[in-house]
Amino acid sequence: MASSTPAADTDPPECPVCLCPFDAASAVPRVLPCGHSLCGVCIAALPPASASAAASLRCPLCSQCVPFSRALGPSSLPKNLALLALLPSAASSTSRGSAAAAAAPPPLPLPLRAAHSRLLSRFRHAVLPEVASPLRTAPAPNRLALGSLDSDLGAPWFCSRGRPVSLLPIGTKNGVRPLEHEDAFYRLSYTARVLAAVSSLNDAAWEELAGLITASSRLARWVCRVYGVWMGPEAAPLWMVSERHQSGVSLLLEEERIDGENRVSQIGAVAMEMCEAIMGLHGEGLVLGCLGLDCFSLDRFGHCFLDLNQVLALCQRVRSGASSSEIGAFVAPEVVAVLGDTSRMKDCDFDGLVGYHADVWSLGCLLVMLLTGDDKLVIGWSTDASYGDWEKKLVTRLDASLVGTELEPLSAITASCLSYDPKGRPEIADVWKCIRALLMKCSNTALDLDDVLPDEKSFQCLLLGKLSSMFVESCAANSDGKMQSSSGSDESRSNQDGPCNGGFPSNEANDCSGIDDPQSGEVFKSSTLLGHRDCVTGLAIGVASGILYSGSWDGTIRSWWLTDHTPLSVLEDDVPGNIAPVLSISTEANFVVSSYENGYLKIWKNDVLVKSEKLQNGAVYAVKLSGKWLYTGGWDKVINIQVYYKGS
Repeated sequence: MASSTPAADTDPPECPVCLCPFDAASAVPRVLPCGHSLCGVCIAALPPASASAAASLRCPLCSQCVPFSRALGPSSLPKNLALLALLPSAASSTSRGSAAAAAAPPPLPLPLRAAHSRLLSRFRHAVLPEVASPLRTAPAPNRLALGSLDSDLGAPWFCSRGRPVSLLPIGTKNGVRPLEHEDAFYRLSYTARVLAAVSSLNDAAWEELAGLITASSRLARWVCRVYGVWMGPEAAPLWMVSERHQSGVSLLLEEERIDGENRVSQIGAVAMEMCEAIMGLHGEGLVLGCLGLDCFSLDRFGHCFLDLNQVLALCQRVRSGASSSEIGAFVAPEVVAVLGDTSRMKDCDFDGLVGYHADVWSLGCLLVMLLTGDDKLVIGWSTDASYGDWEKKLVTRLDASLVGTELEPLSAITASCLSYDPKGRPEIADVWKCIRALLMKCSNTALDLDDVLPDEKSFQCLLLGKLSSMFVESCAANSDGKMQSSSGSDESRSNQDGPCNGGFPSNEANDCSGIDDPQSGEVFKSSTLLGHRDCVTGLAIGVASGILYSGSWDGTIRSWWLTDHTPLSVLEDDVPGNIAPVLSISTEANFVVSSYENGYLKIWKNDVLVKSEKLQNGAVYAVKLSGKWLYTGGWDKVINIQVYYKGS
C-alpha cells in the first residue's frame, strides 16, 4: 500500500502570492470562495474589492470578487486539508514555518504626502533615526529629559553611542493620521510620523526650530549642537535633541575648589566664551531674551558652551508665569514690560521694544553672580522695588570683590551692562575686548568684532517666540477643555480644579493641566503597558515586591514594575511544543504559578521555571497561591488542593 507521506526531495506546497511554504502554524492554507488557496497572512493583507464593498476582496489569481469578513479574519475561511496532508514532518514544518514567518513582508509604510515631501527636503538632516532612542527618563515638570544616544550616528551628526543628550518636548500633537480606508492596510513610517508632528506646528514654530538647528551647527565651537528632532514609539511628543555636557558653570561658585587669583582668572576666561556664544547667536539673528546659570555648561577641557535646550526650557517656565527669582532667570526690564503687556503679546508687536541689548543685561547679571560668588545677590530685584537701589547694591558688592585683582577694571563695564536704559548698555563685543585685554595683558587693535548685525526688525527672540509659548498655549487649551467638561459639576469640585502646574507630558499622563488627584474633577492617571502579542488573560500583583505579572494567550508571562511601569522580564517555556495559552496566574513571595489550556501547571521561582506538571484533565482556568496551599480548578469540574513548599 502506497504511503501518503511526501518524498523527502519533494518541494512543499507554497502560497502563490508570497511564495512562502504552507505550514500548520504561521502560514495555514485557507480556501477562498472561488476555490483558490492562499496563506492567512496574504488574505489579511488584501485590500477590499472596492470602496463600497468593504466586506469583500478580489482573488489575486482569478480576479473574482469574493465575500470576506474582516472582523473574523482569515480564521473564518476553511483550511485546505489536502494541502496540509502534503506537508513534511513536524520538525521540518517547524523550521520552515519559522523561515516563512521571518520572510513575511513587513507592514507597508504609508507614502509621504506632497506637503511632507517638501518638508523632508528641508528637514532631511534634522530627523534623528529611530534607533537613536535617546530617551532614558521621563521629564519632570518644566524640566528637560536627560538621556544618551543608543547607537552610533553617521553623517551629518557623527556622534558615538552613549553621547549624553538632553530632550525638550516641543510638540504633543499626533500629527496627520492615515485616512480611514488606509488605516487598515498602511502604517505611518517613523519619518512620516516625525514630519507629521513637525507640520502640525505653525510656520513660525518650525521656522524657529530650523533656525536653531542651523545656528547651532554653525556655532558648534560655543553652542551645544542641536542634533534635530526625534519621536518615540508613541506618536507624541516630538522631542528636540541637543548635545549635553555634564558639568555646569555653577562649579565656579564653589570657592573651596578654586580660590584667589586663579578663580578670578578662570571666571574671566569663561566670561569671554559666554560673550562669544551670545555674539555668535546675534550674528545669526537670534536673541535669547533671558538667561540663567544653568544655560551654560563646561566640557571636559573647561570650555564654556551655551545649551539652547536649557534656554528654551527656562523661557517656557518664564512664559508659564514662574517667578524669575525662584527659577534663576535673568530677564531685562524692557522684556518684563513686554511680557506684562497682554495686547502686545497677543499681537506679537515687539518692534523697537526688545533688541540685542536685552541679552547684555542678562549677561551682566551672570557676570556679577560669578565674580561675587553670590547666587542670591542678583535675583533680589523685582519690578516693585527701587531699581536704582538694587543696582547700587550690586555695583558696591562687585567693586569689593574685584579690588586688587587683574579684573578690577571690569567692574565699570559690568555695571554699565545693568543700565535700565537699553541704549546706555555697552555692546557685548566691548565686554569681550575688555576681558581679553585684562587677561592677555595686551591690546590688539587688529581684532575687529564690530560686524554688521542683522536688522533689529528681522531678529527672532526665543523668549517671545512660538517654541516658548507652545507649552503655555497647550496648557490653556487643556484647561479650557476641562472647564467646559466639568461645567455641570458642583461648586466644591470646581474649587478644587487648580491651574496648570507647568508640567510636561510624561509616560504616565498626557494631561499637562496637573490635575492628578482622583477627587479633582475625577481625573485619574493612566498608563498603557504594551508587550503581549495576544489577549491578556490573567493579572497578579506581588504586594511585597511591587511587581505586576500579566499572562497572555500568546503563552508568555510578563513582569512590570508598579512604580514606573517599566518591563522587567518575560517568562516562557523554551522547550518546543510546550507553548500553550496562559489562562490564569497567581503569585506568592518569589513564586509565580501559571495554568494553561493543555492542563499543565508551571511554577516559577525568581523568574526561573522549577516545575511543570499536568494536574488535571483539560484546561485549568483558575489557580491561586495562599500560604503553603495551591488551589486549581478547571474544565474537568474538579478543584485540586495541594501543598507546595517554598523551600522546594
